[in-house]
Amino acid sequence: MNEDLLREFSMILGPVFRIDRFSDVTGEVVFYAPEHLIADDDISRIIVRLMSIGYLPRIQKENGNLFVKIVPQQRAVKKSRVWINLLLFVLTIGTTMMAGALLLGKDIFTDISNIWYGWRYSFAVLFILTSHEMGHYLAARHHGMRVTLPFYIPLPLPGFNFGTLGAFIKIKSPIPNRRALLDVGASGPLAGFVASLVFLIIGYSTLPDFNGIVAYVEQIHPWDMHGQGINLVLGKSLLFSLFNDFLAGGRLPMNEVYHFPFIFAGWIGLLVTAINLIPIGQLDGGHILYSLIGKKARLAGLLSFSLLLLLNFVLIIRYLSFVWVLWILLIFLLIGFRHPPTLQEEINLTPGRRYVGWFSLALFLLCFTPLPIYIG
Repeated sequence: MNEDLLREFSMILGPVFRIDRFSDVTGEVVFYAPEHLIADDDISRIIVRLMSIGYLPRIQKENGNLFVKIVPQQRAVKKSRVWINLLLFVLTIGTTMMAGALLLGKDIFTDISNIWYGWRYSFAVLFILTSHEMGHYLAARHHGMRVTLPFYIPLPLPGFNFGTLGAFIKIKSPIPNRRALLDVGASGPLAGFVASLVFLIIGYSTLPDFNGIVAYVEQIHPWDMHGQGINLVLGKSLLFSLFNDFLAGGRLPMNEVYHFPFIFAGWIGLLVTAINLIPIGQLDGGHILYSLIGKKARLAGLLSFSLLLLLNFVLIIRYLSFVWVLWILLIFLLIGFRHPPTLQEEINLTPGRRYVGWFSLALFLLCFTPLPIYIG
């Protein structure tokens, strides 16, 4: 057994831990300490430190003692592929600039230089998405977890679209405990939510009066289309209604929002925040709910899924809208309702984390738009 490694383990665990006398016989590295001398914060610290150097702690309580079995993490030896992240990011810059230019009525197919008109929209949307994913990334790294950089998903389509299907990161190591799960699950939506608020505040604070809005839109298309083309209307969440109807006096029609890059990006940010906070399975909301109530989260997820099914049924009957069908299929076929346990389930959340968790789930209600897009 490597003496230098044992000394490093001993420094991480602290002076109250002793190596188990059977370690030399079994070949396993096991330390123990009286359970009453070890607080939850000590266990959290130990897990984070061991994971940061490539080891997993298996913790058990027995006969008044806390046993920590230390095993190496399984690491696949792969060459760094950061170039894939960078390539997808650059492609998504291009597709979101394309979408932003098209939303301003610029023809990029006859004059590609018009794509530069989409930079405000591209910057705002990618800033919001990056804030969300880096919130997850930094929280995971803080807890000693192995995690990838964000993978962006470009969407190169003509006509009305967001220019991207979002972004995601991959966590490649187990979740240490429910504190870490709460931190990782909530940090992304909260960071994306704050970024969305920033662009909504900037967008609405620079929004012209009604006559100015009409003049601006008429540079893109006639204000009164008289039934020409498809009139796409954006739905409102409670929070977006606060900005648009209360603070802005309702002077910006919801079928013109997407011509204002920062406001439209903020609307997308709130929608993305709400979708991620749906309290089901391994969505961010599912992570948060599991960290708060444990295995009961599965029942809550099934209830949430039932409500989403009911909402979709109402929208189909009343508006002929199938807007949530894709998400229902993704949840049912890929995301599921079960949440895997963390390494150390016994570690309780701190009061502050509980407040953050319930606040994050409350954000879902504020940001959720029952009918995001419809034909008016």
